[in-house]
Amino acid sequence: MRSKIFITTGSVLEFDCLIKIMDKINKNKKYNVVAQIGKGIYKPKNITTFAFTKNINKYYDWADLIITHTGAGTTFELLEKNKKIISVSNPKAIENHEIIKKFEDLGYLLYIPFEKIEKNPKLLGDKIDLILSSKIKFKKYVKENNTIGKEILLFIKKNFCQ
Repeated sequence: MRSKIFITTGSVLEFDCLIKIMDKINKNKKYNVVAQIGKGIYKPKNITTFAFTKNINKYYDWADLIITHTGAGTTFELLEKNKKIISVSNPKAIENHEIIKKFEDLGYLLYIPFEKIEKNPKLLGDKIDLILSSKIKFKKYVKENNTIGKEILLFIKKNFCQ
């Protein structure tokens, strides 16, 4: 059975360059790939696509691996679901990659700047194979049970009570 990969590019900016590379990687239909392409216009031959859905969670639950843009909201959602994640920076976006890089450093996901994939498209396919074969393993993310009040008090303590 083919591994299931879901790609989400976000809803604000198109990320056709990622979809084009993934379309080439999947030219032999090695994977079952579905992509939420948002404002993208590229029509791949080897990937099933849609623009938007009200129930993206069904795709998250379906997938063995998720390739996503480096949006914090999507990343936290996927971490809480303990999904295997490859986070790819969109060169058209101004995003805070430091947060995603920190999650990679902690062992929760794999982060790849798009520039690396653009220079070497095979890199993405190699990383997909390593993750799906369990040669790259991720730590299980455990959400902290903080309330906003506790977070505010901690911030005040750290920054004003020294």
